[in-house]
Amino acid sequence: MFYSLLTTNGCLFLGFSTAPVLQQSMNMYYFVSELKTFAEAQLYCRATYTDLATFENTDDLDTLQTDQVTYTGAWIGLMETGNFYWHWALADRRFYKDGEIKYRNWAAFEPDDGLNQDCVIMTYKGQFQNTNCLDPFNFICYDVNSPEQRYTYISFLYTWRGAQRHCRLYYTDLVSVRNLDENNQIMDLIPTLGFAYIGLFKDDFAWSDSSMSSFRNWDLLQPDFLGECVALTDNKFWKTELCGKLKPFFCYRSECLSFTNTMCA
Repeated sequence: MFYSLLTTNGCLFLGFSTAPVLQQSMNMYYFVSELKTFAEAQLYCRATYTDLATFENTDDLDTLQTDQVTYTGAWIGLMETGNFYWHWALADRRFYKDGEIKYRNWAAFEPDDGLNQDCVIMTYKGQFQNTNCLDPFNFICYDVNSPEQRYTYISFLYTWRGAQRHCRLYYTDLVSVRNLDENNQIMDLIPTLGFAYIGLFKDDFAWSDSSMSSFRNWDLLQPDFLGECVALTDNKFWKTELCGKLKPFFCYRSECLSFTNTMCA
């Protein structure tokens, strides 16, 4: 659902978004046209709202559509930290039961420390191997709206980023592997001697509000690491920028929804 409202402090309230998978909270997004550095924008958002904008999924980004403002280049709350972690591309933590978000089935001597090996393939034996994200592989998509066929093996050869875009366009996302049972189901889709991308990846970006969201929406050839802070491009994809640049920015306010969709304290 989307609303737009000019607020008395000169910001534009752009609406709220709920995530597609078991999401019960909502974020309200506010565009601030005043030009600030990333650190200044962060202080402003924390003083006025909750923090710089955090996104959980593409539905959140869709709420930013408006003809009333030009938001290209606006800061969001993602920044590089230098601390690398493995994440699942499907970001909604409610999708995972206790411990499932940390499920791994690494092959022997994996993951290794090879240069730029920040993405993961599953072998036909069901084991995980990290690989360069630019290497072309088949891949497996997950569809939250199709319980009869949750997993789809795609025989096209794509980079990890290309595979993810395909999955998000036609399904939900690259597949998450939450437990041994799912590991075996997904393994059965991979031909003998084959490999397929899954949704596991590694990066060193974190959200300003310390959210654990693993959602990323990088533009082509991004992140290029020419800066440590993240801004929007003109198509709602993301790029890295020098944190000292003066830019408009997005703040958010976190609210709570009950099961009847009424506001709750």
